[in-house]
Amino acid sequence: MTKKRYSFLEPIQIGNRTFKNRIIYPAMGKHLATEDGYVTDRYIEYFRSVAQGGVAALVTGIQVIDPTWHYISDRQTWLCHDKYIPGLRKLTEAIHEEGCHIFFQPWHSGQAGQPTGVGAAKPKTCNDFSIEEIHEIQDMWFQASRRAKEAGADGIEFHCAHTYLPSQFLSPLFNHRTDEYGADTIENSMRFSIEIIERINRELADDNFMVIAKINGDDFAEGGTDIERAKKACVFLEKTGVKMITVNGGGALTRVECMSDNGVEPEGWKVHLAEAVKSVVDIPVTASGSLRHPDYVDGIIREGRCDLAAIGRGIFAEREWVKKCQEGREDELRYCISCMYCFTTAPDGISGCSVNPFAKRELEIPKITRDGHGKKALVVGAGPSGLEAAVNLAERGFYVTIAEKRHSIGGLVDYAMIPPDKSKLGWMLEYYEKQIKRLGIILETGVEADASYIDSKMPDVVVMATGSHEFVPSIPGIDAPEIMGVHQIFDLFAASEAERPLPGETVILGAGLTGIELAHLIQRHGGRVKVLELMAEPASMVMEMKLALKAAREEGVEVFYRQKVTAVSDGVLFVEDLQTQRAYTLKPDYIVRSMGIRSENTLWNRLKAEGKPYQIVAVGDCNQTGKISTAVQSGADAALAVK
Repeated sequence: MTKKRYSFLEPIQIGNRTFKNRIIYPAMGKHLATEDGYVTDRYIEYFRSVAQGGVAALVTGIQVIDPTWHYISDRQTWLCHDKYIPGLRKLTEAIHEEGCHIFFQPWHSGQAGQPTGVGAAKPKTCNDFSIEEIHEIQDMWFQASRRAKEAGADGIEFHCAHTYLPSQFLSPLFNHRTDEYGADTIENSMRFSIEIIERINRELADDNFMVIAKINGDDFAEGGTDIERAKKACVFLEKTGVKMITVNGGGALTRVECMSDNGVEPEGWKVHLAEAVKSVVDIPVTASGSLRHPDYVDGIIREGRCDLAAIGRGIFAEREWVKKCQEGREDELRYCISCMYCFTTAPDGISGCSVNPFAKRELEIPKITRDGHGKKALVVGAGPSGLEAAVNLAERGFYVTIAEKRHSIGGLVDYAMIPPDKSKLGWMLEYYEKQIKRLGIILETGVEADASYIDSKMPDVVVMATGSHEFVPSIPGIDAPEIMGVHQIFDLFAASEAERPLPGETVILGAGLTGIELAHLIQRHGGRVKVLELMAEPASMVMEMKLALKAAREEGVEVFYRQKVTAVSDGVLFVEDLQTQRAYTLKPDYIVRSMGIRSENTLWNRLKAEGKPYQIVAVGDCNQTGKISTAVQSGADAALAVK
């Protein structure tokens, strides 16, 4: 096992502390505290798992300093009262036991949230606060920092990023004050922040407690903070005694996808912002921006573009990112695929990541023991649930065979990576390919695994991962041969350019994520696409859906909600607009169904009914249709539970 000498594994001095390496886990809101801000066992175990993975330091998610202010992100810890200190001390002790530094992140959303209570008005902006109110908020920040110190934190990260309150003061886009806190000069726009940091350094900072900071290198909005303004602001931060600066961008009031990219941008796309800041300060600078691969991270540090790397979603997907790099186990790394699922608040006990089945489920992680003893396991289907099941069974010592009817692995992920800006999903399949090879799993492709095939393998365990099939509703003419299913179109795009549908007008029936992403794909390649959806447009959407719809519309896709297709005849769609009760027809060049899926469990039901001598479990869409995340969790849980 060859171990590389990565630059990011070298120690670095931050203030008077030595960080054991140059990887930090930045703040990410993961909604694991109680509704009223107390630490929970799940919250502690989540961060403990990150620390165990080898990072030098981590930053908690946002921590509320004013409980009367609506804080847009629920179940975060609170720092607004001394009663929270005992629970937070348990957190810091757990992290320190793992040899990791921990920084708290006091937070105020400003106009990104709004006051709560009867008759609550719209949120005050930084322009509306009186001087007295500014001082009150500054004192809240200081008191929160005092509590952080009393809880045993190594310091606080002053959050001047992502268009929250300090970032709003800095940005001319939001700050229109004309007094000493206005945005007319950098000094004035940083005054709110500097006065807080100065007091913390004067009254709290010592050998065991420091201030680090996070700042937007770019708001990614016209008239907002840009890199030149950020550089000047960082000079003030250094003079005020900040010991390290992390540079990010985007935010809640501008572009969320610039805070956490949704797959559009290349790896390290914001590193240049950190590089620019590093050119004007002498304290260590941390880069961020879809950092994923060890060789890339090694390069940006070795080239002097930054001193440290903040890897958030990458470590959420792979807790042992640092540890595996230290041990020469890079082929075992799972990479974040930038799918944005982690922006969805998954309930307790449900994975919050598409590729990591135990993200936010750290309390449920079982200890894998090699108790398979060479028993035979047959996995039918090489989609994400089947692949995850196969890997875990092999890790347990089962002799594993995967039977897949197609000639490649991936199942629906193979289709999901075809639309624009979805290629990073391929990293997920690369991971499984490496594990199949590493663990000696037998992969048989082009195999239609029927009951006789399964019996012939004489398995001890059968994992049914047969996935799903297209749902075709009972609409007259909807199943006509000339009307294609969404996967037929994806197959055409995957096959060759010559076989793709010709440019023309396409109507897609169904505005789920798959339909919207297919519409974007066809429009990108010269088509003209309308999407018809029976349901009303949701008042709120999960982040990946919201961004996919926005991208498709920007490409020119037209999406119409509350449209009921009543019949199809000779290529003509008969439609009723449920909003206006108007009936109309469309005759596009192509009609594509994207109206949902149903579990493909016929074989599973047959095997159960026949009472086979082997243990049978169903995983993924075969058991219950869902997202990649639910498929991966299902595969892991089943594989770790079988006897």
